[in-house]
Amino acid sequence: MSKGNINYKYLKRRKSWFRRNLTLVIFIAVVVIAIAGAVTAGIMLSHYNKEKQDDNHGSNDEQTVVSTEETTAAREVVWIDNKEPESKEQEYIAPEGVYLPYFIKVNRAANCATVYGIDENGEYTIPVKAFATSCGKAGDETIVGDNYVTSDKYEWGYMVDGTYGRYAFRISGGYLFHSVPYYSMNKGDLEDGQYNKLGDYASLGCVRMCVRDVKWIYDNCPSGTGVTIYDDAVNPGPLGKPDSIKISEDSAYAGWDPTDPDENNPWNAYSAKIEGAKDIQTKIGQSIDVMTGVTATDTCGNDITAKIVTVGRYTFDQTGTYDIKYEVTDAIGSHDEVTVKLMVTE
Repeated sequence: MSKGNINYKYLKRRKSWFRRNLTLVIFIAVVVIAIAGAVTAGIMLSHYNKEKQDDNHGSNDEQTVVSTEETTAAREVVWIDNKEPESKEQEYIAPEGVYLPYFIKVNRAANCATVYGIDENGEYTIPVKAFATSCGKAGDETIVGDNYVTSDKYEWGYMVDGTYGRYAFRISGGYLFHSVPYYSMNKGDLEDGQYNKLGDYASLGCVRMCVRDVKWIYDNCPSGTGVTIYDDAVNPGPLGKPDSIKISEDSAYAGWDPTDPDENNPWNAYSAKIEGAKDIQTKIGQSIDVMTGVTATDTCGNDITAKIVTVGRYTFDQTGTYDIKYEVTDAIGSHDEVTVKLMVTE
């Protein structure tokens, strides 16, 4: 039955279907709602996890920095930087027109002489050179006093004990500068035992030096040069006291002064020498003694390993190749140097 355009029979059937399937409709609605909730929750959880991961990444980055800082601190690069040794002697050029460019002070107690140059005010204040000496002790004391004036010179001077001194230069009366004595006027007839006493009391009152040093005074200090002799066992002088080389009495050349500039001096064929220096390889962080196996001898063959100095900038805390220079200078100025490579690897 129908009334107008309304199909009441159809409506009745549709109402009956909803009533009959109400439970199914409710179930479907619940499922749809549940699915929608799950999707929403998943999206929110994903967003939350991403934020947490970002936070964690930030936290890990900070830890990495700390770790890096700790690693850097643990591997802090320590550089070894050895410079060239500086000379105590000053460069000095005597002023023009000065007849007496130097003044000599002998420290009897320290067996050391220091030569001073003249300054712009006419005062002898500039320490120029220092020499090891042998003065006389009790019984044969070297004179002490101020402002002695040098006079006559002798290339060979006859001494009171029948020996000969080279480059003798009178200080006052019977007191002179001169070399270590020779048995005769022969450059190869040196009293080698007396030579090895340079730097200690040994003379009969004069001031002894090696040939090189006394010849310097003989050549550079004219007659009339002032000399003061004094005692100060604590302070040898502003330039310190130089070392003296020793000659083995068994040497075939023991009769020659190693400093003698004569071209026939057999010691001219010898010099200071470094041995055992070679390239070094090590691992990063493993420091080693760069002096291991390195030795040195002087002109006369004496061990002077303790005088070796190393020059260069290097580290064991960073990979690279570095230069290390070994240098040694003996008591008479003979010099040797050797440069090696230090290779630091991973």
